[in-house]
Amino acid sequence: ISFSALPKGRRSALVTVVLPTPAPPSSRGRQAQNDLMDLIVARAINLRLAALQPAAPPGKVGMFIENGEQGQHQIMLWDNFAEGRWEPAVAGLRRVTCDLTMSGFTADEWEAAKRGVMADLNHRMADMSKVANVDLAKELSHAVADGRYLIPPDELFRYAQSTLPRINVRSGNTWWRHQWGAGVEHFRVEAPELSKVSDPVASIRRAVNEAIAMPRCKVH
Repeated sequence: ISFSALPKGRRSALVTVVLPTPAPPSSRGRQAQNDLMDLIVARAINLRLAALQPAAPPGKVGMFIENGEQGQHQIMLWDNFAEGRWEPAVAGLRRVTCDLTMSGFTADEWEAAKRGVMADLNHRMADMSKVANVDLAKELSHAVADGRYLIPPDELFRYAQSTLPRINVRSGNTWWRHQWGAGVEHFRVEAPELSKVSDPVASIRRAVNEAIAMPRCKVH
């Protein structure tokens, strides 16, 4: 658990798990499978976060997966809360990650995520000719540095067409439990009002643990 209480700082609650970047895939098909699963999981979690706060403006809550430059694979969920609302934000993130670990995705949100990924890949495929050469060069250099293939949207779209029917909700649940459970959760809250809290770390821990009843999801 960590915090920031800068007087003019942002207001954001984040929960992350950081892992070593996985070894480069053994084949182009294997990388396409991994990339596709990342896209579906991220879409499914973002759908759940949006459904829990339907009136929230775009970008208030979200989730992303990325490979960092220092050999780190990061999964992050965030909630950019309003003044004084850090405790509900922390509790909400705890409930989402705990529910995903204990119960997994629902069949409906998993299918909706797959449809959304296909629509996004189709859109990216249609816009391939508009990508600037400098952006392509940047993507290629990153792929070479990481030992990965640079898989264009049209190739990933064709791969998705043939494999998505076999990627069921059980696959997504297995992915989540393996990835999220392989690292240590880090809760961070950034809010100017934490400067008035006598023990921010203990207060954040209490907000996390009071959000759920399952011992497995407690933070010690």
